[in-house]
Amino acid sequence: MSDMEIKLASNFRHPETGVLHSAGERVTLALQPSDVHDPQELATYLAGYKPFQYRADELSKVVLVDNDEDKYRAFDSDDAFRKIEVKTSGMAKVQEVDPQSALTTYKVVERAIGSFVPDQTQSQGGNSYDPLMAAARRCRRALELDREIDVFGTPLLGTTTNWASTVRTQVAATYQWNGGANADPIKDIQDAIGKSFQPVTEIWMNQTVAHTFLRNDTVRDHMRQMIGDQSAQNLIGNVSMAGSMNIDFLIPGFPPFRVSASKVKNESTSAVDYVMPNYVYLVTTPPGVPMDGEEIATTYTFRRKGPSGVGFEVREFRVEDRGSLGGTMVVASNADIAKITGSNCGGVIYDVIQ
Repeated sequence: MSDMEIKLASNFRHPETGVLHSAGERVTLALQPSDVHDPQELATYLAGYKPFQYRADELSKVVLVDNDEDKYRAFDSDDAFRKIEVKTSGMAKVQEVDPQSALTTYKVVERAIGSFVPDQTQSQGGNSYDPLMAAARRCRRALELDREIDVFGTPLLGTTTNWASTVRTQVAATYQWNGGANADPIKDIQDAIGKSFQPVTEIWMNQTVAHTFLRNDTVRDHMRQMIGDQSAQNLIGNVSMAGSMNIDFLIPGFPPFRVSASKVKNESTSAVDYVMPNYVYLVTTPPGVPMDGEEIATTYTFRRKGPSGVGFEVREFRVEDRGSLGGTMVVASNADIAKITGSNCGGVIYDVIQ
């Protein structure tokens, strides 16, 4: 390392030799790293946390609408399943039947979140850090997490009483999947499928329930018979990757299983909890938007199109009355409402874990 020479302004004891030097004398000192380098932010490193995959738009398909409040029509299940006396004689008066339908109102909920970025912050951002981009991303994630909680959590599907009583299944203590002596998850799901008023097209679990399900001996035996040991092991390994990617798995004889791994911070414990409770949601999700009166889903989300036409808005505007230089406000917003449109389509299995 190179040396540097200084002229003393006062008496000085050399840190290396211990010799006392007088004021005015010139001494030589070794250069330290701090003498030749000013620490700066690394241009090649930017770390942070990534949320687990959000899947609410898959579970509650989006229907884009023009107005904040309107009504949607659905035919009654009796139109499909109620027995009507149709046998008659040649001279008898013909029995009559009327289609039954009802209108239900939706009203979207406004969501908006902003982040203020002062000009001095934006101008001094690091080589790999753009404060405006970071602010927009944080706002978007706040909206997505709120929707995830609304759909998977207690506001909607996580409240068992939102489901028709005929499609609710509570697992008794000795039948719970993680240790109940009589546990039989395969039968529980088959029975729940049998209760649904429409074909079940998807089965949703959080990651904990999915792991518990796949560890159960009856499930393992079923998979071995259907797909063999190696395929079963690969499937179990894939579920561990849920969150970094969307994970679905198939077991012959069942609709696709989908794993929800999204998490939310528990403000009481500072831990992160799964957004979806330890339940199983069996749902009906036909493609597209129903138009013929013969399709219905467990849940749809009615979302206002807004100026962008896609239901999600991001904008920036100047704010001059904050800070010495002003700055930019980034705002993300949308307006929608998730509704259970077919409470007897699919079903919910709860108390699956002790």
